[in-house]
Amino acid sequence: MDWVERLAEEKIRQAREQGVFRRSRYWGRKVPLEPENPHLPREWWAAFHILEIHDLAPLWMLRGRWVREAIVAWREALRQVFTLALAEGQRQERLRVLRERLEILNGHIRDYNLAIPRSVTPLPLLSWEEELRRIRR
Repeated sequence: MDWVERLAEEKIRQAREQGVFRRSRYWGRKVPLEPENPHLPREWWAAFHILEIHDLAPLWMLRGRWVREAIVAWREALRQVFTLALAEGQRQERLRVLRERLEILNGHIRDYNLAIPRSVTPLPLLSWEEELRRIRR
């Protein structure tokens, strides 16, 4: 047994003694050794598996989640402008602020689209006019 194997065995023994493996979601179950996602390229599986078992994700995935949540929140704020009883001046001010936030949000969408792998579909930029049409339907 070479020094790498001895070191690995020692780290495993220490982790076992400390109960680290008992906190694993695979405690008492077989750890899957095959991809669960059929769309995941096989060469990415090991990296994604390690991230998944530790409840982590690549930065581009976290950014994508945040961007999608921000889009939902922005659309909800736009919907409220038209459903709340607001004075016209207040409505126009909120619309101005939302339009500014849309430009910032589109910047985040661009950043996300630049960070994703080629196999992932990019998010479309939001159009002010299209969003107004959607909300008024």
